[in-house]
Amino acid sequence: MYPKLSKPLPKRVTLELTNVCNRSCQECPRHKSTYPQGYINEELFSKIVKQLPRKIVIVPFFRGESLLHPQFETMMEKLQSFKTVQLATNGDCLNDTKQKTILNACSFVSLSLHKYRVPTPSNWEKFLLTAKNEGVTTQVSILDTLIPQDQKSKFIQSWLRHADRVRIYQEHSHNGFGDLEKPMIIDPNLPCHKPFEDMVVYWDGKVALCNHDWNNTEPLGDLNTQSIKEVWNGLTYSGIRDYNLEGQRCQIKSCHDCAQWMAPYLPNKMIGELYTNDN
Repeated sequence: MYPKLSKPLPKRVTLELTNVCNRSCQECPRHKSTYPQGYINEELFSKIVKQLPRKIVIVPFFRGESLLHPQFETMMEKLQSFKTVQLATNGDCLNDTKQKTILNACSFVSLSLHKYRVPTPSNWEKFLLTAKNEGVTTQVSILDTLIPQDQKSKFIQSWLRHADRVRIYQEHSHNGFGDLEKPMIIDPNLPCHKPFEDMVVYWDGKVALCNHDWNNTEPLGDLNTQSIKEVWNGLTYSGIRDYNLEGQRCQIKSCHDCAQWMAPYLPNKMIGELYTNDN
């Protein structure tokens, strides 16, 4: 079934705290981005959060490492009343204070590995155990190209002893943003679900098309001067949805080379592999 716009607000809002990162992984789309770097203003962050119902999914992470934001703890405290808060981090800055802040605010935490490694007492075992005991769903994620094929089973089983999920991604910046090296064959006229469900806000308040829109110089709106409802129900967003429903998604500049739109149409509803303790 094609997605329908049934609500005046998105189901999920990605709110980028910063696009600055302490790492420079070449597999990450960041190294191809020319977007200015910066940190979201705490006043703007609060303004946006106040507009959102507590049932909306909040993702306080996008193109950078959120824990680097000087007001990380203060802003995460403002998210404690939301039912679902999902954070991804490379774990480099997980000191005791930040760990406590995350566990108080988040319902889901993903640790992004930048190289192959198995669990040791020094790499987050205690944090993952504490998170599990407090009811926070935990995930460890890694690119498929970073795992030696003869070590894949060991990697998955080792991490599943400490985390709820292991996610193995395909690289999505081989040629640009959101693309895949070996895209699957699906009817290319099917619409992407993201314009109907998700909103992504860059650190400067500009609204991007989706979480694979890393370099948009033509924003869908600006939350410094507009409300979320105004942007979400505005002419620009409506035009994007019309393109999708009319089978013209590739006419959108940010969507032209993207293959991530296929995820909802795949049997497991995602691109890549997901392993859990229930498998």
